[in-house]
Amino acid sequence: MRGKVIVFGLIFAAAIYLLLFAYVFGFSPIVTKESQSKWVDIELSKEPKFSDTGICKECHYKLYIGMKNHSTVNCEACHGPGIEHTIKRSKDTIEINRSRDACLRCHLDIEGRNVIEVVNETHHSGILCVVCHNPHE
Repeated sequence: MRGKVIVFGLIFAAAIYLLLFAYVFGFSPIVTKESQSKWVDIELSKEPKFSDTGICKECHYKLYIGMKNHSTVNCEACHGPGIEHTIKRSKDTIEINRSRDACLRCHLDIEGRNVIEVVNETHHSGILCVVCHNPHE
């Protein structure tokens, strides 16, 4: 009797293992792909919103803790709306603007502006700011 119980238990365990194996490697990728596609479509159909720097910090923590000069600036001030990037998480869904104009939006010497370091258009004209200054450090 005990031998039959052990054999039945082994057959039952093998059947469960085969079902799980079939689901994980056969059926699950199809379900996951369809689910992700539907979820992305739903999220992209919503009105674009700005993300909080806290959301950026979840994936880019090392950049965040290394920032000293821009630690009080919302990431989207330089990188634009990040909602699509938080969904798709790819480099082509976030703005990476290395132009002087991007930096001068805040750092141009304008009377009354309260920015720690300000410059004028003649400050190393023709050279990208990021050649000398890393905005993330």
